[in-house]
Amino acid sequence: MISGKALRTDLARAAPLVLLAGALQAADVPAWNFERLMAQLAQVQTSRARYSEVRYVAILKQPLELSGTLSYSRPARIEKNQIRPFPERVSVDGDSLTVEREGKTRRITLRDSPLLATLVESLRATLAGDADELRRLFSISMQGPRERWRLTLTPRELDVAGVVTEISLSGAGARVGRIEIQEPSGDRSVMTIKEDT
Repeated sequence: MISGKALRTDLARAAPLVLLAGALQAADVPAWNFERLMAQLAQVQTSRARYSEVRYVAILKQPLELSGTLSYSRPARIEKNQIRPFPERVSVDGDSLTVEREGKTRRITLRDSPLLATLVESLRATLAGDADELRRLFSISMQGPRERWRLTLTPRELDVAGVVTEISLSGAGARVGRIEIQEPSGDRSVMTIKEDT
């Protein structure tokens, strides 16, 4: 039979080993940072989500509310199907952006519109986990743990910064849950994304 004193002595001897094992296990897990976020996002092949967006525009009496679905397919396809307040489909595949509304289709080549290309790439490069492309286009700041990260993108090019001062993306793990775009005028848009499971 083990006495209470002997048990306490055994526990006291084992405690440093338990703490050391926990510390070693924690040391095996790399810190959550921009590179780890990009690596996790790069693993996502496809995703589909519902979105709601609120645009705050100074000339409007009340915010504009939009909603619909988003889809992403690796390596370079994004599609936004807006349902409210009017139907519109915007798709990007490679270097081509297509807008379909009211039975009319308009196609834009992104290389002919550097400003539009930068805005598209802020989302596409994030979803693709393309750290090099994001660094080329933006100054990057990241905060928060894996479960509640926030990525702030500030445009490097002056012509882009004249239209968008900051793009903020936030989420958990490999899921983007919110995108906020801030304009120099003070106008902004906030998109909330709920991924389909």
